[in-house]
This record gives sequence, C-alpha cells and structure tokens, in this order.
Amino acid sequence: MRNSIAKDSVKLSGSRIMTTMINTLAAMLLARFRTLGENGTYSQLLLAVNLANSIFMLGFPNSINYFLAKMERREERNQFLSVYYSISTILSILSGFALALSAPLLAGYFENSEILKYIFFLALYPWTQIVMSSIDNVLIIYGKTNKLVCFRVLHSSFLLLLIFIVKLAGWNFYAYMWLLLAGEILFAIVVYCMVNGIDGHLRISFEQGLLRKIAAFSIPMGLATVVGTLHIEFDKLFIGRYFLTEELAIYTMASKELPVSVVAGSISAVLLPRMVRLFKKDKGQEAVALWGNSIVLSYILISILCTGLFVYAPEAMCLLYSEKYLPGMNVFRIYSIVLLLKCAYFGTVLNAIGQSRMIFYSSMIALGMNVVLNFVCYSIWCFQGPAIATLITTVLVAVFQLYASAKRTGISFRKIFPWKKVASVSGINILLGSVFGVLKIISPLDRMIGDIPEALLLGAVWGIIYLAVMRKQIKNMWDTLNRA
Repeated sequence: MRNSIAKDSVKLSGSRIMTTMINTLAAMLLARFRTLGENGTYSQLLLAVNLANSIFMLGFPNSINYFLAKMERREERNQFLSVYYSISTILSILSGFALALSAPLLAGYFENSEILKYIFFLALYPWTQIVMSSIDNVLIIYGKTNKLVCFRVLHSSFLLLLIFIVKLAGWNFYAYMWLLLAGEILFAIVVYCMVNGIDGHLRISFEQGLLRKIAAFSIPMGLATVVGTLHIEFDKLFIGRYFLTEELAIYTMASKELPVSVVAGSISAVLLPRMVRLFKKDKGQEAVALWGNSIVLSYILISILCTGLFVYAPEAMCLLYSEKYLPGMNVFRIYSIVLLLKCAYFGTVLNAIGQSRMIFYSSMIALGMNVVLNFVCYSIWCFQGPAIATLITTVLVAVFQLYASAKRTGISFRKIFPWKKVASVSGINILLGSVFGVLKIISPLDRMIGDIPEALLLGAVWGIIYLAVMRKQIKNMWDTLNRA
C-alpha cells in the first residue's frame, strides 16, 4: 500500500493493456465468426444484464474504494468485506432471477424471440459479473496488483480460447453461450477464494451498523449508477427498439469502447484511495493538483489514439470488425470523440469527498437530456442521432460535475481542471490529424500496399512525431505521479 501511484499504475496498465488487447481480439473474432443476428442478440442480452445489475446492486460496488481505503484495522476491513460479499451475492442473484422472469418482455421489446433461448444466461450471468467486478478495487487497495494482473490475463485468455474452440469444433452460438457462462461461474468462485483470507476469512454477515453506513453512502451512488447506466445504454435501447437486431449489432460494435483509456482507468483506480486520504487530512489542493496531473498524462496518451481512430475510421472498422460493420462508420467517429472524455472520471473529486448526492443529480440531468436529445437527434440525423445525443450530454455533464466539485471544495472552476494544458494537447492533435488525414488522401501507398497497411504505416509515423513533441510533458507528469 506504500507503492507510488505511478508504479502501481504501470502494473495495472500493463495488465489492462494486455487483457483489453485480448478482449478486443475476442470481439474481432466474434464479429467475424458470428452472424449479425447472433451478435445483435448477444448485445441485447448484455444490455439487459447491465441495466438490471445497476438497478439491483444499489451502488454497493462504489463503497469498496470509499470504505476499505479509510479502514486501518484488520478487523474493520474483514467485517466490511464479509458484509459486502454477503449483500452483493444476494442482490446479484435477485438481479438474475428478475431477468429470467422478464425474458418474454425483453423478447417483445426487441422483437427478437431468440432471447427466450438464453434464459439460463440471464439468470446466472449477472451474479458472475457483479462478483468479478469487485476484485479490481479490493486487490488495488491491498496493493496486490500482481495477483490482479494474473487473474485478468487468465480471464481474458479464457474468453479468447473459448471462441477458437467453439469455431474449430463447429459448435453453434447456443453452445458458446453455455460454455461462456460455465467459465464465468468458475472465475466468480475464484474471486471468493482470492478475497477469503486477505484480512481474515469471509463469513456471512449483515452487521446492521456497518450496513446502514454503507447504504447511506451507496444508495445515492446506486441511484446515480442506475441513471448513469440508463444514460450510457439509452442509445442502444433506442436503436434496439426502432431498428432491426442486425442494425443494433452494427451500432453496438461501432459504439464499443475501445481500449484507449486503459492508462486513465488504471491511474484513477490507484489515485482515488489516495485522494480520499488527502481530503480526509484537509489537503484538498494537493489532491486536486495530483488529479490534474493524472488527467494531463492520460489525455496526452488517449488523444493521439482517438484522433487516429477518427481520421482513419474506415480502415479501423475493417481491421477491427470487418466490412459488414462499415455502415456504422459515422457512429464510430462520434464515439471516438466521446473517448477523449475518458481521460478522467469527472466525478472523482465528488467521490473522494463523499458527495455522492451530487453525482446522482448529475446523472439525473444526463439521463433527462439524453432521452430528449435522442428523439431530437434521431429526427435530424437518424441512425447517427443517438450517438450525437450521447456526445452532447457527456460533455455537459462533465462540465456540471467539475462545477459542483469546485463549489464543494472551494477551489475555483478555473483550477479544478487543467484547461490550458488539455487545450494545448488538443491543438497539437488537431494539427497532426489534419496533416496525416490529407496525406492519407493524396498518398499513392494504398494502391501499392492496400488501405489498411497504409493507415497503419502513416499512423506509426504520426505517433513517433507526436511522442517526440510530447516527450517532455509526459516525463514531467510521470515524475510528479511517481513522487506521489
């Protein structure tokens, strides 16, 4: 627990880069090996699971970072973990039970009777995902990042290997879903085993005093999570209702979050417990400055990738998902812009000071705007409309959360976020993106080596130039985090 933010982030980033690369490869193979209809059905099932879990979990997963990071005695931590896993297990089972009963309603909403074949998946998959989602925060707080690396790499490798086995054996999509569920159950059991014994053995516990404290913190966060999940998934719900299952598959792949925000997520996961402690010691300025440095470092690394995806969108989609998903190219470009905002979780400061109510308010605003804008943007831009609505609401809610953070901490809005540095990095990316976009048009390389190799070659040159320009800034931000 004494490692620097930078060192812990490197370990976590390394594992997440590896696992996200494997997961991306798995998504690429699924896109090619399975039909649009099968991928559409899979998207509908995952959409239902995500929504149900956010509703039934009541924000309990958010309590791990806040409570476990503040607890210093072993007995306290063991009591918290026992209560957390007792409650989360029950709630996740209820989530699966509700989904299984709701299968006919889901089939009717999406006008897809295939969903009824996968009631077994709806019943058990929510539990596996809730249990596995907790292990990252627990192991990070205990400084056991090596164990986390091993677990995530093994899990991602299983998902990839399963796709190959099913393809080589010639099994259908139904068999794949059964095998996927069996593997996820096994990994969920492994999580229980890993957590058990970290600070004393887990036990079934519903200690009322601690449960009330967790609920008081988590329920507002849970409501925010429900609303936030609806905000994130509403465009897919909208597309699923008004378009065919195959078109939902195209939209889902085009809007799929690519692993460009791995570094930002890793830094945030390590940073939040530190910020909680700093605010607890009345060192708010120091906490915000540390957060600002992490944002700049993340944005430098994310922005080049997002700009490249935007400029070379047709080649990126063909490489990732195959030509049959090209109708979603404009959606892909819009979500490449949304990815820029993944340089930071804009509610980090509010989380660190325990202002979960403000996160709930911002989530409510986001959902309300997104619902209205989905219909408005759909009427103007049709298939791309929901993606544009998501971009607009994401930007506005980020600004609202920063404003709320400034008000609650007494730090000015101008200083709560590194505006000038982010603007400078954006300008450099726009300039280089414009230059290499024109080069892609006028270059004769595509006739000699093909469109995708040309884009990869130009992108490599672009990346080398960019890193040379940004090298000093990256080093400065890195050294700051390393000293932390």
